Amino acid sequence: MPPPTPAQLERNIRLYPAYAAAFNAFAWMPVFFLYLSDNLSLPLVLQLESIYYASVVVMEVPSGYFSDRVGRRATLLISAISLTAAYTLFVVGGSFAVFAAAQVCLAAGIAFNSGTDTSFHFDSLKALKREGEYEDREAIVARNGFIAGALAALAGGAVGLIELWLAYAISLVAAVFSVGLVWAFREPHPHEQVVNADGEVECVEETPGILKQMMLCVGFLKQGTLAWLFAFAVFMLILNHVPYEFFQPYIKIAMAESANSNAGASAVVENGDVARDQWAPLIAGMHMFASMLLASKAAAISSKLRERLGTATALLLAAGLQSAIIATMAFVMHWWVVPLILLRVMPRGLMTAPLNAAIAPRVPQAQRATYFSLQSLAGKLSFSLTLAGMSVIVGEFENPTAASLAEMLRWYTLIAVCGLLLLTCTAWCVKSVSEQAINED
Repeated sequence: MPPPTPAQLERNIRLYPAYAAAFNAFAWMPVFFLYLSDNLSLPLVLQLESIYYASVVVMEVPSGYFSDRVGRRATLLISAISLTAAYTLFVVGGSFAVFAAAQVCLAAGIAFNSGTDTSFHFDSLKALKREGEYEDREAIVARNGFIAGALAALAGGAVGLIELWLAYAISLVAAVFSVGLVWAFREPHPHEQVVNADGEVECVEETPGILKQMMLCVGFLKQGTLAWLFAFAVFMLILNHVPYEFFQPYIKIAMAESANSNAGASAVVENGDVARDQWAPLIAGMHMFASMLLASKAAAISSKLRERLGTATALLLAAGLQSAIIATMAFVMHWWVVPLILLRVMPRGLMTAPLNAAIAPRVPQAQRATYFSLQSLAGKLSFSLTLAGMSVIVGEFENPTAASLAEMLRWYTLIAVCGLLLLTCTAWCVKSVSEQAINED
């Protein structure tokens, strides 16, 4: 395949923000549990969730390796087609088998996008010798992704009042659009090539086998900066999941506690439960809309914040904000904390562009997507282990009480404080790209 022309690379860069926005149009997210619960029993719904997470874990690293071996465009195309298939199956629904197939396709869509999207963006800019623009452009992409997610969540919650499956139909339209965008992409850097004096390709450097590829990626952690950034990414994947997993039971318990403190509130609460059940899709969509919108504002300023404070300080600021949210939830069970939980996505907005910009130039093109996939896998497995630990500490918490929820959140607060202290004490090893010898592609 001939190398891409500058015009084709420019088209990659121009279309990529639209692709990222279409990918993040998860209109189904506010209603997915309600939709599955309407069609299946609770045990079957939980089995479907386990199928999704198991599929993501299985495909995370192989998808990154596929990206490095075959190419970014082919990997993103598989992701977009998988999401299209997933949303189609969710719309059709009807049986456990159909929903299980949809979960596997959804996991494939997310896994094959993970790490490849940002690698594709960096490779396209680097091929034009414009990699210096990467962080600012990543901040814009992250902002647009959060805005798209916010609008999709609001739309999904609104149409969920009519029919829950319509939320998946909205995401299906966005997924089909993303297939068209990826089809218009051009592979920015297919392979490392050795060219002789006559301009002819003498040989192509083959990507090693998957095990050797993984070992090469682990070897990059000998660099102090990459080791710190890897630890930070894993740590933040844990913290960012905590408010997401627990904000719904927290809101329910906090509002009930506040209501029960008022005389004669039981009837109001009972009537309120009926109203919340009826309007649950819209309420969930509005909550996610507000959270994502705030995150988009954070993403928009993340690059400038990093320039002013430095990489490590800016990232630690994001970690500190998420830690403060978790600690407040752990020690204060009251309705006035609910607005604070709207800030739960802001740390991800603050960290995404600076983190990607610090990692991407330090990892060679031939291993970049695999490295990002390994990092993501390490974070997801770590969070799963913490959930398993919580199940041992507090026992069965399918329907948590105020006491059990507070106990879990306090353990997560301890994890947050210890992690923050460790990362703060070792932040000296984080150097700027100009200060450190970088692995050149």
